[in-house]
Amino acid sequence: MKINTNTAADKVPFKGFYEATRTVQENTLLNRGIIDMCGCALPQAVMSNNKDEAIERLTMSGIYFCISALTPFIMLPFFNKRFLSSSGIVKDLKGAEKNIIKVSKKYLTGDSKLLIDGIRETAVKLDSGAHNKNRQAFEKILSRYKGKEDELREKLIKVHKNVFTADFLTTALMNCATPYITTELTEKRTHKKGFSAAFDMVDQQNFDEKKYEAAKKKKMFASALVATATPLIAPRLIMKHITAPKGALKKYAENFNYYQGMFMSKTMYALMWALCDYPSLIIGSRDKLERKDRAIRGAALFAMFFGGDFLINNTTGRLIDKFAGTKIIDRKPSSQNLKGKERLKQFFKDFKCLPRNFSDMDLIDASPKVINKTKKYGLGLYWFSLLANCGLIGFALPAVLNRMLRKSIKKDSIQKSPSIDTNQ
Repeated sequence: MKINTNTAADKVPFKGFYEATRTVQENTLLNRGIIDMCGCALPQAVMSNNKDEAIERLTMSGIYFCISALTPFIMLPFFNKRFLSSSGIVKDLKGAEKNIIKVSKKYLTGDSKLLIDGIRETAVKLDSGAHNKNRQAFEKILSRYKGKEDELREKLIKVHKNVFTADFLTTALMNCATPYITTELTEKRTHKKGFSAAFDMVDQQNFDEKKYEAAKKKKMFASALVATATPLIAPRLIMKHITAPKGALKKYAENFNYYQGMFMSKTMYALMWALCDYPSLIIGSRDKLERKDRAIRGAALFAMFFGGDFLINNTTGRLIDKFAGTKIIDRKPSSQNLKGKERLKQFFKDFKCLPRNFSDMDLIDASPKVINKTKKYGLGLYWFSLLANCGLIGFALPAVLNRMLRKSIKKDSIQKSPSIDTNQ
């Protein structure tokens, strides 16, 4: 890949805002935290059926947001240092040697030569200008393992597997515990049980508290099991299929990288959400009304966060590239010059292409003017997509769910009411 040495980034307006956006994009948990706060907490609080539901949703999103900051900035650096140190790969954890964790998993998919090349390429990418501290640090590691490159590869695989497992486990446990924490806070504050959205619609007088508390304990145990078993198994299976000679996930290895060694990728977060967060959320529902709400709300949030974001960015990004001459979408240049049936076929192939990461835009093989324009339009597209998602999740979705809730309660009340004998 050609590295463009032009300083187009320095010409981007709102440079600080651009750098902040890059951090948000690379930090999937922070991205989710923003959507939770702006797309879930604030608008969904406005759209809540009562003040208790509003407070509960704000509290839950606030906890999620704290987790999104705690995990990458505090826990990941700790895990990286802990497992690098125990492996013996790094001798100086205060220096640049610890950045060896930033070597992509794709360099672990082949032989030791691929790994050595990958380590050196990563060092060059991490260093800038005359600065070469990463190259020096990585060469020290390579010199210690000269003639034992296969051992270095096996140790790095183990480190990546352990970091992935520890992060998956702790994040899943915190996320799965969050709904129970907010539920408990609501019950302590209101002295009411059941789905908070229905507090003003459902009679609490005939509530069976003993049955409710017994069920809650079983639900907490089931959620803890989901949040523990899956993280202990999934990362190990994934790393096995990435690094084995005929591993099924070898070509997708980059999808399981941590950006800058600490930001969970969308693929990893989608896996954790689908296997841990979502099932636990359904399990922990206080009644059938909340179970239905969480099932639909969670599925829609998942679809919009991973599918809606991709759809908006891909479609709009390609239009901007075509009419503004930018290079937002990462695709082969030749695909833009086809005509007729070939162009139609390429259209669907290009639909799989993703927008470039902000951290990669300086690597575009183009003039500084094009790079600068791509950054500006890319910045606008990113926040447009995020805000569009927030609007749909925050206002449109609750409006539909609130109507469904009222209909369900009305239907239940009619079914439970005594029938009237019209012959009397």
